[in-house]
Amino acid sequence: KMVSPSFALVFLLLGGPTSHAALQRLKLSKLDKTARQELRKNRNLRTLAKDWAEHSSNEHEALKGSHSVTVHNFMDAQYFVEIGVGNPPQKFNVVPDTGSSNLWIPSKSCPLTQLPCDLHSKYDSSKSSSFSKNGTVFSIQYGSGACSGFISQDSVTLGDITVENQLFAEVTKEPGIAFIAAKFDGIMGLAFDTIAVTHAPPVFYNIMDQGKVDEPVFAFYLNRKAGGDGELVIGGTDPDHYTGDFTYVPLTNKTYWEFTMDSLSIGDEAYCSGGCHAIADSGTSLLAGPSDVVKELNKKIGAVGVFEGQCDQAIDQAGDKIIDQVLNKIDAKTICTGIGLCKNTVECLGCEGLVNIVKAEASKNSSREQVLDEMKKVCKLLPSPNGEATVDCSKLSSMPNVDIVLAGKTFTLTPEQYVLEVGAGGEQECISGFIGLDVPPPNGPLWILGDVFMGAYYTVFDYGNSRVGFAEAA
Repeated sequence: KMVSPSFALVFLLLGGPTSHAALQRLKLSKLDKTARQELRKNRNLRTLAKDWAEHSSNEHEALKGSHSVTVHNFMDAQYFVEIGVGNPPQKFNVVPDTGSSNLWIPSKSCPLTQLPCDLHSKYDSSKSSSFSKNGTVFSIQYGSGACSGFISQDSVTLGDITVENQLFAEVTKEPGIAFIAAKFDGIMGLAFDTIAVTHAPPVFYNIMDQGKVDEPVFAFYLNRKAGGDGELVIGGTDPDHYTGDFTYVPLTNKTYWEFTMDSLSIGDEAYCSGGCHAIADSGTSLLAGPSDVVKELNKKIGAVGVFEGQCDQAIDQAGDKIIDQVLNKIDAKTICTGIGLCKNTVECLGCEGLVNIVKAEASKNSSREQVLDEMKKVCKLLPSPNGEATVDCSKLSSMPNVDIVLAGKTFTLTPEQYVLEVGAGGEQECISGFIGLDVPPPNGPLWILGDVFMGAYYTVFDYGNSRVGFAEAA
């Protein structure tokens, strides 16, 4: 059990040890692209992930009854830290995730047929002198992937801290697409033990119980600058990375780091009237909320669905060519394949819809301008995968701010803070930081303040006082 603050104070007054543990600063490495962005940009990887998802579909289906973490799927995880497991330490890159509670890494026991394991570092218990067998079955389900394996016990090293006898999962199966594209090896959950699979104590619980830190807090600095890394501080905060005072919100539920969000608004349009459930989640790069509300948010900032944006761009680049080929009576499939708009079923259907519009307008002797306008109307009907939306990078300066109120204080997100700029030069793309995610009851509906918010506001997770604090990032 954790030593209570009152007992600790009495202990010190009676002459107990007064040595202080130093703050532990862990480098938060930032990925150039999230798994979702990698899949969108890399056709070969997308094909590989699709093939793996189909190949592992039976395994994925079999794990659907396991412990479910609905708040995210790690397709958008952007930061990781390096930890060591075992003695001598075996190195792994893991996502420090305040939206889940278990530590898991790939196991050397993974079958050769498990492609995600093959793409990442694997733990070998035979090479650790501190390993202790446990063997309890482990399985967990995420939004676009799952994993299963067994529990083991070993030491875990984070910076200068060595946590003894940590229970963690050796993962032997990783069905789904999330972990094919992921650049990290595993997950280090930093939420509460109430949602830990197999009730394995989270790493931070053991850090506190083993007296590795003086204060039961940890804090995130997420450097949002291109190529910049952040910092995870364990045992305190770093004043160099924030300005002003913290605004604290008390926890309303000790599962995730959950609290009440007073409101969210754009201009005069307010959402979440009367308060909403929200969590601070380091495991996702975006700010997520109920799909119907996020759809309105994205409309307010001028964002369009990913497919709609790609469709508009294709018409700007190839609209006249499509018209000419239709007039030359070339079939839709040939036209769409030739201009690169038939890479998947949705694209093919959308492109063929454009071709049919051109045929209909041509039969009415419409002008080219009229035909192109009608084609763009079709673009607006295309569904957006996973609620993703893009904005025009040249319009950031004219886009509105978004205000989030916590504990009566307004936290403003500027367009430069809530829009993710991906790529460089001619490949530059601007993605809305708002995405729809419907968390079912009893945990939802839920707003998830991910890296979009935590990047703008230094975030401290205060276990001792059951609260989360926010201050302007420096």
